[in-house]
Amino acid sequence: MSNNLSELDSKIQEKAMKVDMDICRRIDITARLCDVAQQRNCEDVIQMYQTPLSFNGSECDEPVSTSESDGGVVKDEEHCGSSANQINEEMQRMLNQLRECEFEDDCDSLAWEETEETLLLWEDFPGLTWPVELRGRRYEDCLEKVINDTECLFKSREKEYQETIDQIELELATAKSDMNRHLHEYMEMCSMKRGLDVQMETCRRLITQSGDRYTHANTHTQTHTHRQTDLHMLHVMFPLCFLIFSKLE
Repeated sequence: MSNNLSELDSKIQEKAMKVDMDICRRIDITARLCDVAQQRNCEDVIQMYQTPLSFNGSECDEPVSTSESDGGVVKDEEHCGSSANQINEEMQRMLNQLRECEFEDDCDSLAWEETEETLLLWEDFPGLTWPVELRGRRYEDCLEKVINDTECLFKSREKEYQETIDQIELELATAKSDMNRHLHEYMEMCSMKRGLDVQMETCRRLITQSGDRYTHANTHTQTHTHRQTDLHMLHVMFPLCFLIFSKLE
């Protein structure tokens, strides 16, 4: 009996280590415990039936008195009661052991049959101290806090981005106005340069024409003086020639 129980405990521990205890997965542990209890009950019943058979075999070999047979019946009843108590204790110990052991994540380790009556959730285990409603409320509060923090973060970043965009737009407008002002000043300077170029060309022409006129005036003055000298000489010489010709006649 003890060997069978130890083997069964080892098998249960090996299987229990492979049970998937994911929060979203429903596990039918009650059905498995019922199967184990039924198996143990069957083993105990077989053992109980084997015990009377052994007694019957001994009765066939050796004659037994009525008092001894009554004592054997009492012993069988006591043995059945002790077996039932052992089964209950083992079942309670197995249930506590299943609840206390750490499970690995292996979804395909056992093929569970899930029914509405025998379903156990993650919240049914004593490892979690919060009730389902409290955990759901805490989860909703945590999720709402995360959402609010995310919204605040996005709003603050959006505000910073909007301020940066406004600053860039202001700088662009200032740069545009400065460029327009510089362009207007450049156009005015170009217009002034063209006016100065025209004035300089006009002054150059006037200077050139003034120099030509001064040179021409000097030449004309010198020619006029020579002509006046020649005419004066003619006026002086002509009477003398006239007198000479008149005397020769």
